[in-house]
Amino acid sequence: MSSERQSSPVAPALAPLWHTAALVALYLLVGVVGTLVTARHGSVALAPPASRLGAVYAPLVVVQVALALYVVRVGRPKSAFTDLLGHRWTDVRRACVDVALALATFVALRLFDLAWARVFVVDRSAVLAELPVTGLERAEWAVVAVTVGVSEELVFRGYLQTQLGALTGRAALGVVLQAALFGIAHAEQGGEAVARVALYGAGLGVLARLRRSLLPGMICHVATDLVSGLVRSR
Repeated sequence: MSSERQSSPVAPALAPLWHTAALVALYLLVGVVGTLVTARHGSVALAPPASRLGAVYAPLVVVQVALALYVVRVGRPKSAFTDLLGHRWTDVRRACVDVALALATFVALRLFDLAWARVFVVDRSAVLAELPVTGLERAEWAVVAVTVGVSEELVFRGYLQTQLGALTGRAALGVVLQAALFGIAHAEQGGEAVARVALYGAGLGVLARLRRSLLPGMICHVATDLVSGLVRSR
Protein backbone atom coordinates (compact mmCIF):
# COMPACT_ATOMS: atom_id res chain seq x y z
CA MET A 1 0.00 0.00 0.00
CA SER A 2 2.80 2.39 0.88
CA SER A 3 4.60 1.65 -2.40
CA GLU A 4 1.41 2.50 -4.30
CA ARG A 5 1.19 5.85 -2.53
CA GLN A 6 4.82 6.61 -3.29
CA SER A 7 4.33 5.90 -7.00
CA SER A 8 1.20 8.06 -7.21
CA PRO A 9 1.51 10.81 -9.84
CA VAL A 10 -0.57 13.21 -7.74
CA ALA A 11 1.52 16.11 -6.44
CA PRO A 12 1.21 17.08 -2.78
CA ALA A 13 -0.97 20.02 -1.76
CA LEU A 14 0.70 23.42 -1.72
CA ALA A 15 -1.68 25.21 0.66
CA PRO A 16 -4.46 24.52 3.22
CA LEU A 17 -8.04 23.93 2.13
CA TRP A 18 -9.27 27.41 3.13
CA HIS A 19 -6.68 28.99 0.84
CA THR A 20 -7.97 27.11 -2.20
CA ALA A 21 -11.64 27.40 -1.23
CA ALA A 22 -11.38 31.19 -1.07
CA LEU A 23 -9.89 31.39 -4.55
CA VAL A 24 -12.40 28.95 -6.05
CA ALA A 25 -15.26 30.89 -4.43
CA LEU A 26 -13.92 34.10 -5.97
CA TYR A 27 -13.91 32.64 -9.47
CA LEU A 28 -17.38 31.15 -9.01
CA LEU A 29 -18.62 34.58 -7.92
CA VAL A 30 -16.98 36.14 -10.98
CA GLY A 31 -18.70 33.53 -13.12
CA VAL A 32 -22.12 34.21 -11.61
CA VAL A 33 -21.74 37.98 -12.02
CA GLY A 34 -20.48 37.55 -15.57
CA THR A 35 -23.39 35.28 -16.45
CA LEU A 36 -25.92 37.75 -15.02
CA VAL A 37 -24.34 40.62 -16.95
CA THR A 38 -24.43 38.62 -20.18
CA ALA A 39 -28.03 37.56 -19.58
CA ARG A 40 -29.10 41.17 -19.00
CA HIS A 41 -27.17 42.87 -21.79
CA GLY A 42 -26.87 40.04 -24.30
CA SER A 43 -24.26 40.37 -27.02
CA VAL A 44 -24.57 44.11 -27.54
CA ALA A 45 -21.35 45.51 -28.94
CA LEU A 46 -19.47 47.56 -26.38
CA ALA A 47 -18.20 51.05 -27.11
CA PRO A 48 -14.43 51.37 -26.75
CA PRO A 49 -13.48 53.17 -23.51
CA ALA A 50 -12.05 56.67 -23.75
CA SER A 51 -8.86 55.51 -22.02
CA ARG A 52 -7.99 51.84 -22.24
CA LEU A 53 -5.09 52.32 -19.85
CA GLY A 54 -7.23 53.71 -17.05
CA ALA A 55 -10.46 51.83 -17.75
CA VAL A 56 -9.10 48.41 -18.71
CA TYR A 57 -5.35 47.83 -18.69
CA ALA A 58 -4.30 49.22 -15.30
CA PRO A 59 -7.14 47.53 -13.35
CA LEU A 60 -6.49 44.26 -15.19
CA VAL A 61 -2.79 44.32 -14.36
CA VAL A 62 -3.52 45.14 -10.70
CA VAL A 63 -6.00 42.27 -10.38
CA GLN A 64 -3.68 39.76 -12.06
CA VAL A 65 -0.72 40.75 -9.91
CA ALA A 66 -2.89 40.48 -6.78
CA LEU A 67 -4.05 36.97 -7.75
CA ALA A 68 -0.49 35.88 -8.47
CA LEU A 69 0.67 37.23 -5.12
CA TYR A 70 -2.18 35.42 -3.40
CA VAL A 71 -1.18 31.99 -4.68
CA VAL A 72 2.54 32.65 -4.32
CA ARG A 73 2.78 34.36 -0.93
CA VAL A 74 -0.44 34.77 1.08
CA GLY A 75 -0.72 32.32 3.97
CA ARG A 76 2.80 30.99 3.41
CA PRO A 77 6.03 31.32 5.40
CA LYS A 78 7.95 31.76 2.12
CA SER A 79 7.28 32.25 -1.58
CA ALA A 80 5.87 29.28 -3.49
CA PHE A 81 6.88 30.68 -6.88
CA THR A 82 9.52 28.08 -7.66
CA ASP A 83 7.24 25.21 -6.56
CA LEU A 84 4.47 26.49 -8.82
CA LEU A 85 6.78 27.16 -11.76
CA GLY A 86 8.07 23.59 -11.82
CA HIS A 87 11.09 22.48 -13.84
CA ARG A 88 13.20 25.40 -15.00
CA TRP A 89 15.74 25.66 -17.80
CA THR A 90 18.91 23.93 -16.66
CA ASP A 91 20.37 23.52 -20.15
CA VAL A 92 19.91 24.71 -23.73
CA ARG A 93 18.18 21.50 -24.80
CA ARG A 94 15.34 21.83 -22.30
CA ALA A 95 14.89 25.50 -23.17
CA CYS A 96 14.67 24.69 -26.88
CA VAL A 97 12.17 21.88 -26.28
CA ASP A 98 9.98 24.14 -24.14
CA VAL A 99 10.04 26.93 -26.73
CA ALA A 100 9.22 24.43 -29.49
CA LEU A 101 6.31 23.04 -27.45
CA ALA A 102 5.06 26.57 -26.78
CA LEU A 103 5.17 27.37 -30.50
CA ALA A 104 3.40 24.13 -31.40
CA THR A 105 0.69 24.79 -28.81
CA PHE A 106 0.32 28.36 -30.05
CA VAL A 107 -0.25 27.14 -33.62
CA ALA A 108 -2.65 24.45 -32.39
CA LEU A 109 -4.71 27.03 -30.49
CA ARG A 110 -4.87 29.31 -33.52
CA LEU A 111 -6.05 26.44 -35.71
CA PHE A 112 -8.56 25.45 -33.05
CA ASP A 113 -9.86 29.02 -33.05
CA LEU A 114 -10.40 28.92 -36.81
CA ALA A 115 -12.20 25.57 -36.63
CA TRP A 116 -14.31 26.70 -33.67
CA ALA A 117 -15.42 29.85 -35.51
CA ARG A 118 -16.69 27.71 -38.39
CA VAL A 119 -18.97 25.76 -36.07
CA PHE A 120 -20.08 28.29 -33.46
CA VAL A 121 -21.12 31.93 -33.49
CA VAL A 122 -18.26 33.77 -31.82
CA ASP A 123 -19.06 37.17 -30.36
CA ARG A 124 -15.81 39.08 -29.78
CA SER A 125 -17.37 42.52 -29.28
CA ALA A 126 -16.39 42.73 -25.62
CA VAL A 127 -12.81 41.68 -26.40
CA LEU A 128 -12.44 43.93 -29.43
CA ALA A 129 -13.44 46.97 -27.37
CA GLU A 130 -10.45 46.34 -25.11
CA LEU A 131 -7.81 45.77 -27.80
CA PRO A 132 -5.22 48.48 -28.51
CA VAL A 133 -5.47 50.91 -31.41
CA THR A 134 -2.71 53.50 -30.98
CA GLY A 135 1.01 52.87 -30.73
CA LEU A 136 1.02 53.76 -27.04
CA GLU A 137 -1.85 51.36 -26.36
CA ARG A 138 0.06 48.59 -28.15
CA ALA A 139 3.00 49.15 -25.83
CA GLU A 140 0.63 49.05 -22.85
CA TRP A 141 -0.96 45.89 -24.23
CA ALA A 142 2.42 44.16 -24.28
CA VAL A 143 2.66 44.72 -20.51
CA VAL A 144 -0.89 43.41 -20.09
CA ALA A 145 -0.16 40.30 -22.19
CA VAL A 146 2.95 39.40 -20.19
CA THR A 147 1.23 40.04 -16.85
CA VAL A 148 -1.91 38.07 -17.70
CA GLY A 149 0.00 35.20 -19.33
CA VAL A 150 2.34 34.71 -16.37
CA SER A 151 -0.32 35.28 -13.69
CA GLU A 152 -3.01 33.03 -15.16
CA GLU A 153 -0.56 30.18 -15.69
CA LEU A 154 0.64 30.51 -12.09
CA VAL A 155 -2.91 30.60 -10.74
CA PHE A 156 -4.65 28.03 -12.93
CA ARG A 157 -2.06 25.59 -14.29
CA GLY A 158 0.29 25.99 -11.34
CA TYR A 159 -1.72 26.49 -8.17
CA LEU A 160 -5.27 25.33 -8.90
CA GLN A 161 -4.27 22.35 -11.02
CA THR A 162 -1.93 21.10 -8.30
CA GLN A 163 -4.27 21.88 -5.42
CA LEU A 164 -7.43 20.43 -6.96
CA GLY A 165 -5.53 17.35 -8.06
CA ALA A 166 -4.18 16.87 -4.53
CA LEU A 167 -7.55 17.50 -2.86
CA THR A 168 -9.41 15.08 -5.14
CA GLY A 169 -6.59 12.56 -5.28
CA ARG A 170 -6.65 12.58 -9.09
CA ALA A 171 -4.21 14.60 -11.17
CA ALA A 172 -6.45 14.39 -14.25
CA LEU A 173 -9.35 15.83 -12.28
CA GLY A 174 -7.13 18.73 -11.28
CA VAL A 175 -6.58 19.47 -14.97
CA VAL A 176 -10.31 19.33 -15.71
CA LEU A 177 -11.41 21.41 -12.73
CA GLN A 178 -8.88 24.21 -13.25
CA ALA A 179 -9.90 24.36 -16.93
CA ALA A 180 -13.56 24.66 -15.92
CA LEU A 181 -12.72 27.51 -13.54
CA PHE A 182 -10.64 29.15 -16.25
CA GLY A 183 -13.68 29.13 -18.51
CA ILE A 184 -15.98 30.38 -15.73
CA ALA A 185 -13.62 33.30 -15.10
CA HIS A 186 -14.49 34.52 -18.64
CA ALA A 187 -18.27 34.21 -18.22
CA GLU A 188 -18.82 37.90 -19.02
CA GLN A 189 -17.98 37.03 -22.65
CA GLY A 190 -20.88 34.57 -22.88
CA GLY A 191 -21.44 30.82 -22.79
CA GLU A 192 -19.57 30.17 -26.03
CA ALA A 193 -16.47 31.85 -24.61
CA VAL A 194 -16.70 29.85 -21.37
CA ALA A 195 -16.59 26.57 -23.29
CA ARG A 196 -13.85 27.73 -25.67
CA VAL A 197 -11.62 29.16 -22.93
CA ALA A 198 -12.13 26.04 -20.80
CA LEU A 199 -10.79 23.96 -23.68
CA TYR A 200 -7.79 26.30 -23.92
CA GLY A 201 -7.23 25.75 -20.21
CA ALA A 202 -7.43 21.98 -20.58
CA GLY A 203 -4.83 22.01 -23.34
CA LEU A 204 -2.47 24.23 -21.36
CA GLY A 205 -3.09 22.07 -18.30
CA VAL A 206 -2.05 18.92 -20.14
CA LEU A 207 1.06 20.70 -21.42
CA ALA A 208 2.01 21.79 -17.88
CA ARG A 209 1.35 18.29 -16.58
CA LEU A 210 3.47 16.58 -19.23
CA ARG A 211 6.42 18.96 -18.90
CA ARG A 212 6.13 19.41 -15.11
CA SER A 213 6.66 23.08 -15.86
CA LEU A 214 4.66 26.24 -16.51
CA LEU A 215 7.27 27.76 -18.81
CA PRO A 216 5.97 26.40 -22.15
CA GLY A 217 2.41 27.40 -21.25
CA MET A 218 3.51 30.85 -20.13
CA ILE A 219 5.32 31.46 -23.41
CA CYS A 220 2.33 30.23 -25.41
CA HIS A 221 -0.16 32.22 -23.33
CA VAL A 222 1.81 35.47 -23.61
CA ALA A 223 2.30 34.98 -27.35
CA THR A 224 -1.41 34.27 -27.86
CA ASP A 225 -2.44 37.40 -25.97
CA LEU A 226 0.15 39.51 -27.76
CA VAL A 227 -0.99 38.40 -31.20
CA SER A 228 -4.66 38.85 -30.24
CA GLY A 229 -3.99 42.45 -29.29
CA LEU A 230 -1.46 43.48 -31.91
CA VAL A 231 -3.12 41.73 -34.87
CA ARG A 232 -6.76 42.72 -34.57
CA SER A 233 -9.40 40.41 -36.03
CA ARG A 234 -12.76 41.77 -37.07
